[in-house]
Amino acid sequence: MNRYKLTIEYDGKDFSGWQKQKGMRTIQGIIEESLLNFSGKNITVYGAGRTDTGVHAAGQVAHLDINIDGLEDKNFKLGKLTMGLNFYLSRLCDNKVTILETKKVNEEFHARFSAISRKYKYSILNRRTASPLLNDRTWRVPNTLNIELMKNASKNLIGKHDFTAFRSIDCQAKSPIKTIDNIKIVKNGEIIELYVEAKSFLMNQVRIIAGTLVDIGLQKKSNEDILLALKNKDKKFSGPTAPSLALILQEVMY
Repeated sequence: MNRYKLTIEYDGKDFSGWQKQKGMRTIQGIIEESLLNFSGKNITVYGAGRTDTGVHAAGQVAHLDINIDGLEDKNFKLGKLTMGLNFYLSRLCDNKVTILETKKVNEEFHARFSAISRKYKYSILNRRTASPLLNDRTWRVPNTLNIELMKNASKNLIGKHDFTAFRSIDCQAKSPIKTIDNIKIVKNGEIIELYVEAKSFLMNQVRIIAGTLVDIGLQKKSNEDILLALKNKDKKFSGPTAPSLALILQEVMY
């Protein structure tokens, strides 16, 4: 049996997240359907992260096992697995999911459990008018955001904390304890990009962090609210869950 690592890019707008669900159109489901067409076999794809409904990826990682050798990319040329899956994906979802790269890995590699860090990017359009070009990739906040307040407040979230106030009520994680390794906020003209890096995340955690920092940038909330949210584990101190369309799984590190 051969194990292959896939690097995947997708537009999550028309999908109900990564994880396969009965009766739902998902990223995992569409890739496994393409694999069935390619190989004639039902093969499970294991992803590095379960992105939510509407969330995109520039560098999702997955692995699969198949009893065919020599399918990986070699010498800067796309291999049979990359080309074959993309052929069927183009027909099943109009290129909204694509395989960027296929590598052969050892059987100990696991897309989820071998990962040491994941990086998400959240994009905010900070201007009064809508953007036909950016509507599907940014959260538009019409009032001016105070970037310095957002940067200062974000420092309180770095490190190991109980993030009960920063997760969805539907989150099934056994523990709300997570460690945020880094948060970076970058302003490029009217675009504000929030980068959050950690080994793993709770459901909606990055989106609630984004919503909270936007509230702070609008001076609806303060540094003290973040501290109280962490201390009291109370969602009344955290901000709203920001829209999914502006969130991208940027990279998975191993």
